[in-house]
Amino acid sequence: MALEVRRATAGDLEPLWGLYAASCARQVPGDMGPDWHMGVYPARSDMEGRLAAGELYVGEQDGALVAGMVVAKGEDPIYARVPWRVPAAPDEVAVLHLLVVDPAARGRGVGGRMVAAAARVARQAGMRALHLDTLETNVGAIALYKGCGLSVACVMPVHYEDIGDASTVLFELALDGGAADDSDGVAGAAGAGGAAKADAACRKGAGHGGEPFSVEVITVSDRSFRGERPDASGPALVELAERHGYRVVATRLVPDERERIEAELRDAAARGVALVLTTGGTGFSPRDVTPEATAAVCERMAPGIPEAMRAASLAITPKACLSREVAGIVGRTLVVNLPGSPKAAVENVSAVIGPIAHGLGILRGEALDG
Repeated sequence: MALEVRRATAGDLEPLWGLYAASCARQVPGDMGPDWHMGVYPARSDMEGRLAAGELYVGEQDGALVAGMVVAKGEDPIYARVPWRVPAAPDEVAVLHLLVVDPAARGRGVGGRMVAAAARVARQAGMRALHLDTLETNVGAIALYKGCGLSVACVMPVHYEDIGDASTVLFELALDGGAADDSDGVAGAAGAGGAAKADAACRKGAGHGGEPFSVEVITVSDRSFRGERPDASGPALVELAERHGYRVVATRLVPDERERIEAELRDAAARGVALVLTTGGTGFSPRDVTPEATAAVCERMAPGIPEAMRAASLAITPKACLSREVAGIVGRTLVVNLPGSPKAAVENVSAVIGPIAHGLGILRGEALDG
């Protein structure tokens, strides 16, 4: 589904404000979202100022406004102490703020295409770098930005007027310089360099013809199944998959019982689901049997995927060596085990989300091997 990204007009302000309100309304205390506060950040007066300055952009699909963002020229003062790696003067930097996607439009790769559009806007304005930040707890956004080719400059405390000091991940993207051109940098062809790389990277979840691969998320947890603990990992993986352009077709919650897990995996494969992500049941507890259930169902194993995930996790914690997740293929379905912790699950799959999309293309006959 085509997404048109353009500069906002006065008529877009009300529906865009509604998107921010809907996003804020979905937040719950302690969740892994942006922690926005309506009226403070985002603020209506700020939106009006951004509109007047030509820094406010919207994304439309089938005539409906489904996304918005701010692309501001010039470094943000709150980034004064950030050790950026990409060489750029303050007036050679664009900053992406307040990226929002309509919840009803998630799963279409909208977020990734908005980031790619921001990179094109910045490059065509002659900027050398694109900067942005997100809270360290906003795992979905972190996965999106990494998937779009942005690099982490650092993680450091940043002071926000609505929430105070917070641990923040600072991202940057090199735009390879580039002079301004006559287009508005949005609806036209992708720019070169970093902007083009971001555009390509953000389409990882798309299969042949740009159609998204289907994904099912299975949470394996006795306590969550009994209603004793909310399932946090499943929703975090759904958010990540949708941000990467996958189409989430089902979510399941099952106890730590091998037969139940095997049945769910076989059912997903029979329905032709492209990718199954399981979370939970990969540790040392006697009831942690997800790897055994997966191995019993799969016809071929894919050991490189868990090896890559563990290697990435070991850079964060030595306990990563205790995770027993496996990955394998049943029919034309790829199954990937992930840890039960929301943070670990997202970190693990973020390390392999690009190669997984390539593998799915090969598995489903939509790409050449090699």
